[in-house]
Amino acid sequence: MNFFMRSLLLSFLILSSSLFAQEGSVALRVGKLLHADGSVLDDATVVVQNGRITAVGTGDDVELPFDVLLREFPDAWLFPGFLEAHTSSGMDRANENVPVAPFLNVKDSIDPVAFYFEDQLREGVVGIGILPGNNCIFGGRGRVVAPHGMTMEAMTLREDVGVKIAFGPKSRWSRAAQLAEMREAIEGLGRTLRKKGVDLVNQEARDADLEGLKDDEPEKTDDGDSRDRAGGVVRYGPDFSGKDLISEEDLSDTELGLVRILNGDERLWLWCPGPTDVVHALSWLEEHELRDRAVFVVEAAAWTVADELAQASRPVVLSGNLWHVERDPATWEEVRTFAPKAFREAGVSVAIGSIENRYGPDRLAYQAATCIREGMSRADALASVTTEPARAWGLDGRLGRLAEGRDGTFVLTSDDPLALTSRTLGVWLRGVRIYDVTQDERLQLLLEGENR
Repeated sequence: MNFFMRSLLLSFLILSSSLFAQEGSVALRVGKLLHADGSVLDDATVVVQNGRITAVGTGDDVELPFDVLLREFPDAWLFPGFLEAHTSSGMDRANENVPVAPFLNVKDSIDPVAFYFEDQLREGVVGIGILPGNNCIFGGRGRVVAPHGMTMEAMTLREDVGVKIAFGPKSRWSRAAQLAEMREAIEGLGRTLRKKGVDLVNQEARDADLEGLKDDEPEKTDDGDSRDRAGGVVRYGPDFSGKDLISEEDLSDTELGLVRILNGDERLWLWCPGPTDVVHALSWLEEHELRDRAVFVVEAAAWTVADELAQASRPVVLSGNLWHVERDPATWEEVRTFAPKAFREAGVSVAIGSIENRYGPDRLAYQAATCIREGMSRADALASVTTEPARAWGLDGRLGRLAEGRDGTFVLTSDDPLALTSRTLGVWLRGVRIYDVTQDERLQLLLEGENR
């Protein structure tokens, strides 16, 4: 075997081993298992085979497969792991300068070796929804990643999580300018499509007239672009001449991105920081018949339209501060409203996020514990950092719960995951251990200094 063939075989074996390593089989027996609803199982066992959970139970109720290694942690806790619903961290920049850019993709901007991902893994985060920032109108496409892996393919949990649309104004823009630019983008697209339709009808007529004048030509073979040339890519809105002839090949990247949004092909992450933005977004969704594709990303001030959001019955992500602070117009005293609780009382279950560079709120565990302190139930607080983010992503059948059929993804902690003193001991992704606290060199150096 020559050198080239040996190198090729070695590369194949390395690639194959990395692919097989993405899904594993393991059984963990722990002192306590914390479910997303707040219930706790003592002396619990979880079995994972080929990346999926096949059994969850207590004591000797769980039968262990003969080929699955049992690991025991009698003093530790196991829980589904935290999920960061919406962030622009981990990228080299949150937004490009182009306000209408649905063709962008965060894949091209994420840095897999950024310290951000290492920090999130250390805090017990197993999934991160990375989307373009809010300084846009029609932003690019986001994806859900695990904070582990050297390539986008290795990190990705879902690549088609949706696109960002901002109803809150861009930096130095007014709300009126934001909405006017949004309307112009859509109306301009409509004018362009109608013109393309007329041109294609005329072209088809010319081709038909010339068909009889041509000599017999050999049948063309499929060059792989037939799908791009297939008509009917525009499905939204009223019919017009030549609409059924327009193909992907006839559209620019921007036009195609907008068409996919208006077709209802994309999940829409709507940035609506204030109550007025929510009202405008609801009206826009109704106009374009896209309500069932929406995820609302709001700030605390939007709690005043919680009833409208409850009626919409769509996922809601609360970004930034958990309190809405305003002054009473009569007394000028501060009035503080804890937004997650206000949303919940209105029937809206929200996903909450961490806040970078703020000690405490930069951890999802702290945010969830704060919800409990402010009067929310433990079940609702845990849901806001587990099941609700998974629902917003459309991954609630895989992540956020420890149950048969779900991904074998979970976190082992030294104490109750919401306790201030709790530390992440290990993280498993689809049955493969991707974090071990004893192998965390940077953390070990810090602990050595702490113990001196």
